[in-house]
Amino acid sequence: MKAKWEHWECQNLQNALSKEWLETNGLGGYASSTIIGTNTRRHHGLLVCALKPPTARHVLLSKLEERVVLDNQESHLSTNLYPGTVFPHGFNIQNEFRLRPWPTFRYATSSFEIEKSVCLVHGENTLVAAYHNCHSNSAINLVVRPLLAFRDHNRLAGRDDSLNLTVEQRDGVLSVQPQPSLPRLYFHHSPARVEIRADWYYRLLFPIDQERGLECQEDLFSPFELTFCLSPGETVYLTSTTETRKTVNATALLEEERQRRGRFRCSDPVRSALQWAADSFLVRRGEEGLTILTGYPWFTDSGRGAMIALPGLLLTSRRFEEARQVLLTFARYCHRGLIPNVFPNSDDKPSYNAADASLWYSVAAWKYWKASGNNDGIRELLPTLREIVRHYQEGTRYDIYADTDGLINAGAPGTQLTWMDVKLEGYIPTPRHGKPVEINALWFNTLLMLAELEEQVGQNIEAATALRREADRVAASFVNLFWFADGGYLYDVVQGDFRDASIRPNQIFAVSLPHSPLSAEQQQSVLHIVTQHLLTPYGLRTLSPQHEKYARRYTGTRWQRDAIRHQGTVWPWLIGPYGDAFLRVRGNDKTQRAELLRHLQPLLKHLEEAGLGSISEMFDAEAPHRPAGCPARACSVSELFRLYDLCRK
Repeated sequence: MKAKWEHWECQNLQNALSKEWLETNGLGGYASSTIIGTNTRRHHGLLVCALKPPTARHVLLSKLEERVVLDNQESHLSTNLYPGTVFPHGFNIQNEFRLRPWPTFRYATSSFEIEKSVCLVHGENTLVAAYHNCHSNSAINLVVRPLLAFRDHNRLAGRDDSLNLTVEQRDGVLSVQPQPSLPRLYFHHSPARVEIRADWYYRLLFPIDQERGLECQEDLFSPFELTFCLSPGETVYLTSTTETRKTVNATALLEEERQRRGRFRCSDPVRSALQWAADSFLVRRGEEGLTILTGYPWFTDSGRGAMIALPGLLLTSRRFEEARQVLLTFARYCHRGLIPNVFPNSDDKPSYNAADASLWYSVAAWKYWKASGNNDGIRELLPTLREIVRHYQEGTRYDIYADTDGLINAGAPGTQLTWMDVKLEGYIPTPRHGKPVEINALWFNTLLMLAELEEQVGQNIEAATALRREADRVAASFVNLFWFADGGYLYDVVQGDFRDASIRPNQIFAVSLPHSPLSAEQQQSVLHIVTQHLLTPYGLRTLSPQHEKYARRYTGTRWQRDAIRHQGTVWPWLIGPYGDAFLRVRGNDKTQRAELLRHLQPLLKHLEEAGLGSISEMFDAEAPHRPAGCPARACSVSELFRLYDLCRK
């Protein structure tokens, strides 16, 4: 896999601005920008801290402005965008960007060559920036000025004269606390000169926000300037942190990180890249345990996203203990058989408006047990799994209940309880209340999985028998209600007498999940229809191109984009269930796995194209399938990793 971008890629401005990197710290915090260090969206920053892990994220340090002074000549390393202009033009002298082990930028002129790297320290809000003088005719002066934002990462800010720009100094440490509600930011350094002088940088432009019709300009402030003198071969460090420590050993912090990240390396560079990407989503939730972030840079953790992602992110790399902890975290929040749909980016209570999250939880728990063989671990989860089944049968919140035919009915007009969940000021582009096909495929599996656990772990044969009997009834009802004989596929949702014959990917789960209610012939027919209408090089479309509401491109204002979010857009995570269905129908042998692996190549190549080292949330429905949504999505990485691992066996 590619891990280095050459000078012609860095010095092509539009190309460079389209490639983002991501560093994470295991708390929900991150650092992210482009390969030339130009921030192109409000969420970019060098130190974005999760003040209540993994939520309440704030951009404290937006970026570092640097210039080299040698022989009375200044060479800027930075590149910023402003309305109608670019300044300075550091990208013109950047000849390399490397992604691993952490983002590294190399700049060169005829007089000097300098390398800059930025690394987030795992488990704390600390960024280490290192500058190495690779070559120069004589000692160089490196001038560094931090640009600060101190704001919620979802909001932009203009100049605020009420901010406290006072800089506190002690030996080797400068600190600022512009707002009393946000933590103090410490800068550990060893410069030749410190100049305390507050400056404002006005109207920095974020073109991605501009494209989306959002507020797109920001003012940043800089409280001081540091000048380092670097002899040839010398390295200096600037550590930015919210941690209150007297001294910082930057080289020791970097070595610890190098060792920690070394465990992601293996002989297969693709697997290594996927393991690296998978680790970025595993974060702490307060002091209570582990969770999985849905995506970077703006998503928090959600039950649906975490449970879909868990098998690929953690079980594929045999991180069984972390998987158990994630499952226990969500079990603690289970309420009336529902696990949280979304944890907000605030102190608000989690929302439970999802009919599928608890069912995906059951599948993830069962897969954890199958992969780990840990009976004690799954025994801890059995009460939650029983609670889920009981409340779904008896009825729970949001009109989620088992109907008289055994199938799950979920929601009412005005509610969105499936993964196609867009709601815009009362307008619902994809109404799926009633009996959605994937909810009931998941329900069928949940019954059989709990039956197996009751028998094998709980030693409760009577309960297992009752669950299997109910699963048989659900299977018969499923085929009777959802099978569209004239089309040879499954209805997407049934609402009373209405049957939605839209060709969507949700039906693939009736073939891909471990237990299928369909006959072999029906499974083959569903796979054929999904392949014919929905399969692309980057995953499955969310709607057939033959549908009147099909959208070829995911563009427009935020409202316009949300309205077509599931009307044709390609979602990479769906390649996982498609691959499972493909191997079930075609046969899980070496030849079929090789064919499936060939189909994964465009997605694997995408690891080098947008959110470097990760996989985007979605793509345009039509070629050239422009990436869209967040640049790093947990279930996109998870399902690609899981399927790649399966194909390589």
